[in-house]
Amino acid sequence: MTAARPRPVPGPQAPFRLPPREVTRLGNGMRATFVAAGTVPIAAIRLVIRTGSADVPQGQTWLDRFVHEYLREGTATLDAAQLAEAFASIGGRFSVDADEHTTVLRTDVLAEHAPRAIALLAEIARAPRLPDDEAARLRTDLRRNLDMALVQPQFLTFAKFRSALYGTHPYGRVIPQGEVIDAFDAGQARAFWAAETGAQRAHLLVGGRFDAQRVTTAVHAAFDDWSAGPAPVDVTPTPTRGRRIYVIDRPGAEQSTMYVGLPVIDPTQPDYVGLEVTNMLLGGSFHSRITMNIREDKGYTYSPYSAVSSRPHDAYWVEAADVTTNVTGAALTEILGEMDRLGATPPDVAELAGIQNYAAGSFVLRQATASGILDSLEFLDMHGLDAGYAEAYVDRVRAVTPETVQRIAATYLPSAPVTVVVAGDRAAIEAQLAPFGPIEA
Repeated sequence: MTAARPRPVPGPQAPFRLPPREVTRLGNGMRATFVAAGTVPIAAIRLVIRTGSADVPQGQTWLDRFVHEYLREGTATLDAAQLAEAFASIGGRFSVDADEHTTVLRTDVLAEHAPRAIALLAEIARAPRLPDDEAARLRTDLRRNLDMALVQPQFLTFAKFRSALYGTHPYGRVIPQGEVIDAFDAGQARAFWAAETGAQRAHLLVGGRFDAQRVTTAVHAAFDDWSAGPAPVDVTPTPTRGRRIYVIDRPGAEQSTMYVGLPVIDPTQPDYVGLEVTNMLLGGSFHSRITMNIREDKGYTYSPYSAVSSRPHDAYWVEAADVTTNVTGAALTEILGEMDRLGATPPDVAELAGIQNYAAGSFVLRQATASGILDSLEFLDMHGLDAGYAEAYVDRVRAVTPETVQRIAATYLPSAPVTVVVAGDRAAIEAQLAPFGPIEA
C-alpha cells in the first residue's frame, strides 16, 4: 500500500499591489478614476454619487428607493425601453445599487463601447426622465416590497437592531410608514434628485481594458458642464452601547431570529484590520468559533454569521442567527460565551493561521476582476483612505498575533454591552431571555 504523500505547503504570498490608476478632476469638482486591469477587452463602469438613504429627510423613509426605481424609467431623450435597448446594443445592462451614502449607476460593456456607456450614465444622472404617469406603478411596487419585508423576521430584526443602535438618526430609520410611500410622487423624486446630486458628489470609475484617451474625452464631453451641486455631507452618529434586549413577538414561530451586536471602531482606526481578522475567527467564517459551536456541535442553527458593518466614521459588529425556538436562550449563552472566551484567552497559533490565510486569500481574490478592484476603490474613497491601506492589507492581516486577537476581542467585543434583538414567539422565549436582562418595552 502506497504511503500517503505529505500535504503540500503553500509558498509565501506575493505582495499585493493595486493596478496603476489615473485620476482626473474636472473643473466642477467631479473625479474620474481609470484602472487598467485584466486581459479581456471589457470595461466595468460605475458612476458613484454620494447620496443615499442618509440624505432622505425624516418622515420620507424609502424615498431614495422610490427615486432609484425611477432612474430605470429613462432619460430626457430615451424612455425605459429605449434606454434598455441602448445598453443592450453595446453589450451591457444598466443597474442601480445604493446604500446609506451612495447611489451607484453601473454597467459592464465591451471596451470599444465605453465612451457610449459613459454618455448614457451621464444622461441618467443629469437628466432622468421621472415621468408622472409611472409614479402610481412604482408606489405599488414599493408598497408590495414593504408588505413582503414586514413578514420577514430577518428584516424586522435588522430594522429593530438599527433603530436600537441609532435611534432617530438616518441609520436607524429603516421601516417606512405605508402612507408615506403612498404619498410619493414624481415631484418629490425630482426634488430629491436635484437637491442631492451634482458634480461635487460624483466619482466615475472605469476598470478593465479600454482606450484611456477615448474614455477621457468621453468623460469631459459628458460631464464638464454639469453643475457642481452640493458637497457631500457627513452624518456621523453616536450609537448607543449597553446591554438591552428587545423582542419582536411572532406568536407560534418555530424559530427565533436574533441579532447580537454592538458599536465598534471604523476602518480609519489602526485596529480595524485586526478587528476584521478577529471577526472571522469569532463568527465571520464557516470554521469560526460561533459557527462551529452552535451549528456543527449543537445543531441550534443552520447558517449563523457575524460581520463588521461600516459606514463613514461608524461601524458595528453583529452576529445573526436563526435558531430553534426552544434553544433561543441556550444559543445566546453560547454566542456571548464565545465572545468572552476569546477576550480572555488568545487563540491557538494554528487556528489563527487558518483564519489569516482565509482573510488574506479572500482579499486578494476580490481584486482579481475589474469590478472587484472598483469595489476596493469605492471603499477607500468612502472612508477617506489611500491606496496604501489596500496594499498593506495582507501584511497587516499577517501581522495579527494571538495576543492581538485577544486584546481586540476584550476591547471591542465584550459581551456585557451588546444589544440583543430577537424575533420569535415571546411566550416561548421570554423566560429563556430573562437571565440576560430585562426585555425593553
